[in-house]
Amino acid sequence: DIIGRVLSSQKIMSTVRKYQCMCGSFEAQVTGEPVLACWCHCETCRKQTGAAMQLGVFQNFEVLKGDDELIKYASTSGSVFRNSCQNCGSFCYKVLPDGAKVAPLGALEPKIKPTCHIFVKDKGSQDVMFPELPQHDAFP
Repeated sequence: DIIGRVLSSQKIMSTVRKYQCMCGSFEAQVTGEPVLACWCHCETCRKQTGAAMQLGVFQNFEVLKGDDELIKYASTSGSVFRNSCQNCGSFCYKVLPDGAKVAPLGALEPKIKPTCHIFVKDKGSQDVMFPELPQHDAFP
C-alpha cells in the first residue's frame, strides 16, 4: 500500500494541522507530515475541481466533527471515495483503496508544498504548473 511504501524512508513529525469546510460543519486534523504531497491530475480530480488538485496522503488523519454531514461519492471504479460537505460543497477528504486518507493541502496550516505530480497521463493540456517537480503516471 502507498503508506507502507513511503513510511519506511520518512520521519514522521508531530505537527498537528486542523482544517474545516467553508461553513464549519466538518472539521478534521492530520498529524505529522504527509507520506505523499502532490498535484493530482487524475480525471476524477479534474472533474471535481476543474483543475489539478493539491492532495496530501496522511498516516494520521482524524475527523473531529461532521462526518455525518458529508456526501460520499464513489469513483467510477468504485475504489476511491470522495467526501464533500452537504451544506457548502467543500471537498473534505478522500479514502483510497488501501484505506489511506487524503486531505486537501490548500486547507492546511502551516502550508505544505506538493513535491510531485501524479497521474500526468490524464493531465489537461492547459496545465503547465511547476514543470520542475517529478512527474508520475500513477502513485509513485
